[in-house]
Amino acid sequence: MAFRKNLTLSFLFCCFLASLNSLAQNNSLQAAEKNLAELLNATRSAKIDSVRLELNKQFNTLLAESLSLPESNMWPFDSLNIGKLNSADGKIRIFNWNIQQNDRTNLYSMIVFNVSKNKIITLKNQSPIRVLDENTIFRNGEWPGGLIYRIIERKEGHENLYTLLAWHGIDPEVNRKTIEALSFDQEGVPVFGAPVFKTKNGVRNRVVNEYSAGSAFTQNYDRQKITLSNVRKSKRKIDDQMIVLDRLVPLNESLEGQRWAYVSAGNIYDAYIFIDKFWTFVEDISPRNPEVKGKQPAKKQISYELFPPQ
Repeated sequence: MAFRKNLTLSFLFCCFLASLNSLAQNNSLQAAEKNLAELLNATRSAKIDSVRLELNKQFNTLLAESLSLPESNMWPFDSLNIGKLNSADGKIRIFNWNIQQNDRTNLYSMIVFNVSKNKIITLKNQSPIRVLDENTIFRNGEWPGGLIYRIIERKEGHENLYTLLAWHGIDPEVNRKTIEALSFDQEGVPVFGAPVFKTKNGVRNRVVNEYSAGSAFTQNYDRQKITLSNVRKSKRKIDDQMIVLDRLVPLNESLEGQRWAYVSAGNIYDAYIFIDKFWTFVEDISPRNPEVKGKQPAKKQISYELFPPQ
């Protein structure tokens, strides 16, 4: 009887120590998040580029250190006004933000937490590449830059394909949105780009759409019901999540190829549909959102502060 009592007391003591340890970790993360929020605000309030860059470097370092703390993979970092995205399978966390320079160009930063490998990867600060090739693959900490606003996870057999939707502010005249493939090498380091996009011009490693910075361009992942043509009858009806895009056109024919002059055609949509391990381009769809029964919780929008206070 005494043995059982001692065993019970030992068990309760271990639970108590575990609770204290968890509380201490949470307090550490709370303190870290407070410091991060103050540092981020100071970074965006700075008036001098060199000061802003140094503060951003400190923010980057502190965020990476905070993510290395136990239980950080569950910590939401709600007070940080940056992009915070989690994959549906819980294996990837992405922290992504921008710092605008005095010439109004953007510098992008990103940290990828590969939870399954317990690996934190700080990617190199990146100004947007003016001409982004659809066939380039970025490795070893290199990446195209931009602000990621959606992680799409599609499973084909035993393999997961991660797809990123991103916005890039190239310059005051041109914006860009991309559909990017994300995978990891044997060391758990991110690789950007993969031949999984069937476009009008053949298979590409990513999809790039550039348009006037003064125009709106939709690129969303939604569930749609559409009917395909030129395919087997059994595959014509599609009711699935897909990437839906506005059709981009120049303001007039003489501006063909001048991306600053491309705007949404209005009420003309294309899509990328996931078929047999590929995102396949389909033109002229008529988006119809299926009826949703019951009230659905509103999705929390990712908030980025694109411009520092003037």
